[in-house]
Amino acid sequence: MIKDYYKILGVPRTASTEDIVKQYRKLAKMFHPDLNKDPKSLDTFLRLTEAFRVLGNLETRLDYSLILWEQDTIKEDARRIYRIRKSKMKK
Repeated sequence: MIKDYYKILGVPRTASTEDIVKQYRKLAKMFHPDLNKDPKSLDTFLRLTEAFRVLGNLETRLDYSLILWEQDTIKEDARRIYRIRKSKMKK
């Protein structure tokens, strides 16, 4: 399963680059291990940074969005096939 970087940053898939940068800076400041002494803050900060490295660059964001689109398509196809098989089993 592919990580949902949009969800990690709390932005919609349609967010502008400016919105992504703004949200990352806000969350990075909140979870930076030097400012937040919670032991889980480092893990959260690293996940945020990973998400930003992908979404903050237009080229990698486009590649990532294509992968998400393909994943969503596969899920939809699997659900459709499941419904068809399930309906055939009832007959």
